Amino acid sequence: MSEEVDVAMDPTATRWYPGAEARPAPDGRTAAGIRYWTYGRGRGDPFLLVHGWCCNHQFMTPIAWHLARRRARVIAVDMPGHGQSPPPPDGYGVPEMAARLQAFAAELDLRRIVVIGHSLGGVWSLAAAAGDRDRFRGLIMLDSAVAGPPGAAEGIAQVAESLRDDTSGEVRESIVRSYFLPQSDPRLVEWVVAQMSQPSTQVAYEPIAGLAEYIANEADAAALTAWDRPLLYVGSNAPFADYARLAELAPQASIGQTVGSGHFVQLEVPTQVNAMIDRFLEITS
Repeated sequence: MSEEVDVAMDPTATRWYPGAEARPAPDGRTAAGIRYWTYGRGRGDPFLLVHGWCCNHQFMTPIAWHLARRRARVIAVDMPGHGQSPPPPDGYGVPEMAARLQAFAAELDLRRIVVIGHSLGGVWSLAAAAGDRDRFRGLIMLDSAVAGPPGAAEGIAQVAESLRDDTSGEVRESIVRSYFLPQSDPRLVEWVVAQMSQPSTQVAYEPIAGLAEYIANEADAAALTAWDRPLLYVGSNAPFADYARLAELAPQASIGQTVGSGHFVQLEVPTQVNAMIDRFLEITS
């Protein structure tokens, strides 16, 4: 079994990160109740880590500890309705969740942020960054559903509809398991399934429905066009993005793809992902 998978299996593990402390206690809550964790307290430009659909801050831990070694401030959040953060007052649409991120950054007075989002968290991050260029300077999306092929919005809408009344969680579990490869570590698969089964049926349905609407309105294309700053996209073995379309919408984008990983690239192959992030930061600093 690979060393990468062993580390990713335990999001609180420290043996992989020399000198790292155990997963820190949450720093507190914002006025809106968003809970967050700080992994590095350096004076460099801050990194803001955003998990995806039905996940929580622990899904970003391998990246968090890696970046903390840069002597930078590294903050991972539980998005509204996820983990230890309460539901948002205005719903789970992409613009609303992006506004929560912008408010979070403003309350903590974060500036020159490099925001890193996995999956739907990357879409929320794109919308937040494109709408607040005074605070955000860099964007990294990990296998996010942007710049998709024709019919992407319709497909996402069908997924959302299947989740609307999935009170048993069977549909959700089936979707989550489909994100892995046959070669994926079964312990990691079961940890992810257990974590992603915790949010409510509403949280499983509404963010995906909001994503379908966002994509149908081509708001992802508009945001990518507006974002003319450094951008890294890292895809899985079956990326959600159409790379040619992504490059057309965001010519400055660096596009990479992992080897031997399903959707949760930062957990399955953290060494590959962290190396791509390091190189991206080196050439765009």
